[in-house]
Amino acid sequence: MPFKDTPVRDYFFLRDRDSLSIDPWKDQEQFFGAHNLNERVWKRIETDFVQPRGIPKFFVHGSYGSGKTHTLAHIDYKLRFYKLYPTEPIYIDIAPLITKERFERIHVRLLDAIGLDRIKLAAEASADKSQETDKIQAFLKNATPFGDQALKISQANIFRNLLFGGRQAQLSWEWLRGRKTSVDEAQMLGTQKQLSEVQDLVFCLLNVGALYSFGFQKRIVFLIDEAEAFRSVTNPDSITELNHALRLILENSNRYIGCILAIQVEGGQEGIGQFFMSDDIRRRVDYDQGYIDLNGLVGSVDNARVFMEQMLAYLIDQEQAKVIIDSEKLATEAKYFPFEEEAIDSLAAHISHDQERALPAAIISWMSNAAIEAWRRREQSESHQLVTAAIIEETVFPEG
Repeated sequence: MPFKDTPVRDYFFLRDRDSLSIDPWKDQEQFFGAHNLNERVWKRIETDFVQPRGIPKFFVHGSYGSGKTHTLAHIDYKLRFYKLYPTEPIYIDIAPLITKERFERIHVRLLDAIGLDRIKLAAEASADKSQETDKIQAFLKNATPFGDQALKISQANIFRNLLFGGRQAQLSWEWLRGRKTSVDEAQMLGTQKQLSEVQDLVFCLLNVGALYSFGFQKRIVFLIDEAEAFRSVTNPDSITELNHALRLILENSNRYIGCILAIQVEGGQEGIGQFFMSDDIRRRVDYDQGYIDLNGLVGSVDNARVFMEQMLAYLIDQEQAKVIIDSEKLATEAKYFPFEEEAIDSLAAHISHDQERALPAAIISWMSNAAIEAWRRREQSESHQLVTAAIIEETVFPEG
């Protein structure tokens, strides 16, 4: 048989992979599904830049498999190429969090995600740009807009210490991460206070953002995945502490550190949870405008078809497919290959009739499984075996 030793990649003319699959980061340039939803996400980002918020701050939410990580990856891609408002997007998976989580631990993880190297380079760039001969005064003027005077002076000294390297720089990094210093260490570093209060930790983080903005003319945007982990925090004191920190980050006065949080929600917006839906949080993100439901990506027949056709156009070399379709007189078009149009119709109908199936991850999995089944039957025909509606019913929905 002509296709006995033909792998899936060659059999279906896959462009750069061995299966019908999507990787959120490898394929971050693409956004599959409802165009209006993609447009809404980007309009929100642009709006935040020009509103008093000054930088993207909002939530995306959806069921497991709805495309939350891929949406964050796509936002990462778009932000990196957005010249009008330059940013440094930084992805972080915030899970897991414990019942008595303290903000101090989250602060450490956010600082680590930025990294010492980035902050040192930002300090050097800021020092080079400043007209002040006194580095402390330069950092006080340009990179420490948040906190009381003791915090500002302390952090200005910390930024200066990063210029010199060695033990001072390492201890300064530990101070930024919230480590408590001894009296002798504080004297060496020039710090007047410890980062012991939630407010000081947040202001320290925002000052790092201000430093980065002044040094590189770029603002940091955290892309926070698995944010539903905040619902694991049940201790009242911890909830109060984390809520206070989030409020400070979402304040309009912070135009240096953005945050886009992806939350898994089984159901609609009402399932997000009180932590993210309290009035003080909702007000800071412009109420319902600050919550974008990703479950609308493929919910209708039309959106499901668009999603599948976009997927195939991206994954399949459709020019090669057309040559084979014409030469073998296959009952399909290049935009559907390796599926018959009836098979696409069947998948779209099943998806629209059951909203639990209207999820990108599920559709990708079904398409892949059906294509593999067609490939398994390659020896039964002298021409390419297409995915038929019958294969969809047998493979994907065998229980009807």
